[in-house]
Amino acid sequence: TQAKQALDMAFGRGGDQAAVKNKDTYDFYGGVSKSVERQTKVRTRIVANAFCDLLEGCDKVMIMGHKYPDLDALGSGLGIAAIARAYGKEAYIVTDIATALSKPLIDYMSENGFSDYIISAEKAMDEWKKKTLLVVTDTHVKNFVECPELLQKSNTTVVIDHHRKSVGYIDDAVIFFHDPSASSASELVTQMIQYLPQKIKIGSVVADALLSGIMLDTKEFVLRAGVRTFEAAAYLRSRGADTGTGKSFFANSMESRKLRGMVVMNAEMYRACAISVTDIESDDIRVVCAQAADELLSVSGVDASFVIFKTDDIINISA
Repeated sequence: TQAKQALDMAFGRGGDQAAVKNKDTYDFYGGVSKSVERQTKVRTRIVANAFCDLLEGCDKVMIMGHKYPDLDALGSGLGIAAIARAYGKEAYIVTDIATALSKPLIDYMSENGFSDYIISAEKAMDEWKKKTLLVVTDTHVKNFVECPELLQKSNTTVVIDHHRKSVGYIDDAVIFFHDPSASSASELVTQMIQYLPQKIKIGSVVADALLSGIMLDTKEFVLRAGVRTFEAAAYLRSRGADTGTGKSFFANSMESRKLRGMVVMNAEMYRACAISVTDIESDDIRVVCAQAADELLSVSGVDASFVIFKTDDIINISA
């Protein structure tokens, strides 16, 4: 069993790594080559059709991303909710607005009549039914989902993710749509929308949310943007998505911008790595440090960046 799990993870991490079991977990070796982009669209069609079959047999749909959901987690979740509602099902995105890293998108949804799409984990637990379908987007790790209790309750789970496979992945999913060559979960959901057996109209708000997720994970089409990434972006543009609106979700207050500058200035170089340790206090500390880590990557000679910060008694690393 452990050998099969190690093999699954090796393939799920791009197929160019060795997974070695040690006492407590796995060590991974290799993985320096880029994932090869899939050329066939057959698998996407199969997943889209299978997902629609699951929709027909469920009472409602609950969707959640990872903890501290970003634009990709929320954007891909909104895309799935749009599919489910187009097929006549109740669909809700489970997230904690207070800890979300995608507040500008949440505000944009509220301004455009999509506030009823978001519910808290507590309300989701109360409204859970036996035939509820759970969809997890932008993560596949059990302990990193927004509400692990929902995962334990679920009998039918769908996972949609693009990250390299990690230890502790959701191993009982009915559909495990996983592609480490994709730029983002939003790209995968956009592909699904295009190949649904029944064509749906997603509208500009959903298209904007999906495009913002792609823009975030590709650093505005600079990193990990393949041919299919641009195909997905072109499709969303044809459905009313606006790059200016997507860009506006990245805007910061002047205070946050100053704090980000402080984090960048504190960085030191070590073996082509930029490392910054900060003790600043801010409600937006996670967003500030994530953006600072991104900015450090643009410095000449930096191959990797690490920003270390503290929240309560927890040491966090944005890398």
